[in-house]
Amino acid sequence: MKAVFHLNNWWHERNQASQRRTTADEIAVLRGRQTTEIRNFQKSIGGVTEVRSRGRRWETPPHGLLKLNVDGAFRDSDKKGGWGYVIHDENGEVIQSGSERVSFTINPMHMELNACIEGVKAAMSLGVNNIILQIDAQQAGDDFRLLVVGGLVHELKDLVVDNFDSFIVKYAPRECNRVAHELASIGSRSNVLVPSVLGPGVPSCIMLLVSGDLANMVE
Repeated sequence: MKAVFHLNNWWHERNQASQRRTTADEIAVLRGRQTTEIRNFQKSIGGVTEVRSRGRRWETPPHGLLKLNVDGAFRDSDKKGGWGYVIHDENGEVIQSGSERVSFTINPMHMELNACIEGVKAAMSLGVNNIILQIDAQQAGDDFRLLVVGGLVHELKDLVVDNFDSFIVKYAPRECNRVAHELASIGSRSNVLVPSVLGPGVPSCIMLLVSGDLANMVE
């Protein structure tokens, strides 16, 4: 099975450790390993797997694959945020999109992971098992915050391993991820705390962005 995540199963180790008295040295080693693995995940959605679009234009996925663009929005002032995703077919047409406001979030990576998870779940609900995840996140965080979002990393990993035959992660600059970015912004400003899902299509207020991508896309 093809997957881009190479994280060790520290979640199982942590549960085992909770069943007995754990020494301070063991805790320090475990936390250091967790932090390293989450940083490795950040690299997998950042510069290490960066794919630069020709002319910085949105690209259609190869034949037989769907493309999932995701993004998260975060406000440090009140720790609120939102996520957004959009799923395109090989012709660039929107199959489904979604967004939601989150009343409390930790940091930008927290919201990016939420966006990834929600988008992946949406793809699963459509019966998709071959997909390209495109994201523009390249941020880092301090060790404590990385540990806090560690559970989301493993949730995402498990979803991918259990439900996809092919799963590719690509980085693209913000101008190639405009629709997902705007969906995340819409989600963060929403007055309700429930997901907004449209399928097929996107909110009418960002149809121009979708049209712009289709008009300038690279095939």
